[in-house]
Amino acid sequence: MSEDATNERAGYRDNARPVVPEKFPPTFYYANAIELFERMAHYGFYIGLALYLSTVVGMSDIEVGMTLGNFRFVGSLAPIPCGAIADRISFKRSLIIAFAGYATAYATVLLVPQKGFVIAALMLAAISGGFMKPVITGTVIRTSPPGRQTDGFAVFYRMVNSGSVVGKTIAYFVRWLVGIRFVATTSVVASLASLGIAAFLYKEPTDVAAQTDGGDASKKPRSPALGELLRGYKDALKNPRFTAFLLIFAGYYFMIEQFYMTFPQYMTRHIDKDAPLEIITLINPATIAIGQGVVTKIMKRFSPVTTMILGVLIGSLSMATMGLMPTIAGACLSGAIFAIAEMTFSPRFYDFIGSFAPKGKAGMYMGLAFVPSAIGAWIGGQVSGPLIKEYLPKEGPRNPLLIWSIYAGLGLVCAAGMLVYRQMTLRPIVASNKD
Repeated sequence: MSEDATNERAGYRDNARPVVPEKFPPTFYYANAIELFERMAHYGFYIGLALYLSTVVGMSDIEVGMTLGNFRFVGSLAPIPCGAIADRISFKRSLIIAFAGYATAYATVLLVPQKGFVIAALMLAAISGGFMKPVITGTVIRTSPPGRQTDGFAVFYRMVNSGSVVGKTIAYFVRWLVGIRFVATTSVVASLASLGIAAFLYKEPTDVAAQTDGGDASKKPRSPALGELLRGYKDALKNPRFTAFLLIFAGYYFMIEQFYMTFPQYMTRHIDKDAPLEIITLINPATIAIGQGVVTKIMKRFSPVTTMILGVLIGSLSMATMGLMPTIAGACLSGAIFAIAEMTFSPRFYDFIGSFAPKGKAGMYMGLAFVPSAIGAWIGGQVSGPLIKEYLPKEGPRNPLLIWSIYAGLGLVCAAGMLVYRQMTLRPIVASNKD
């Protein structure tokens, strides 16, 4: 037997070389740079938006709550129609539309702090996000080489968290050195940077996997028209188990939103008018970055529904901690606890949504994952405004423990609803298994 044959039977050849992973194309990195700048603009702006609307625009607490709730509601729903449009007009054009809209919206907030103009600007920013969000994730999918999509999304999520950290940090120093009104300046600059990348550097992505497999990357699968997409969503929501799940867990997202709707007013009115609320909120992503792997490993032994219930209960504990410890230290602890809630809840939430999807429709069902956040944010805005007016007024006696206890109680109601849901939906499965 020849030496080459012996080597081949042994599982190697003399001229074998380590496999070098295929590189990501430039458009992949441009898309992630756009994501970084957009998250800088959004998080830096949103963390202090309640204060801006109250102190600069002059809105009442109820008006602030309604505006924030509507802003988040539109922003959550906008990717449905805007994503369908983006598939038809090209990703590049969609990004240019998105960041032209973002820059206009943030500039309006900065230069014209009047109710009508600001509300219109916030709606424009929400719709602009609808064009941007599906395009960036779609670019990551299309430009990731075969077998490297997980690596691609790892880069994407790092950009999301990095944007949050940088944006909030800059916002704190701008608010401290110049004033809350001028925080939007950073958002304008970041949006113009993204617009420049989209217009001059970003190229319409082709499907790298299709190219590698010898297919025609220019012939992408036909995306469903908006009407077709809406009919698919309508059919999905006819499943009562699925719809009930989406509605019940809106309570979890209600609690998340209070870190942006109630927290800024609570910190600056009741704790310290100069409290570094932007820095405090960085504890959440930092805790997630450190602990996600450990929490995920621990929670694998439990069912998705049980894990999500536990996540909601931990979220309720976070809300209660905020009220029981009315100090900066208490706020920090509350943020860390809610990070544990997120690490517990979020991975199983998307896993469970995917379990409802019929074969070939997983993407459509995953598209409905935004529904609980849209509902929770809208209700959060309508509820938080009156509660802040009553229990966290600018002047007069305050009762922060009561308002945070109400939020914690809503989380308990959400968890109880999910317990009932689990019992009602698991019984038929057990019965069918016995048959």
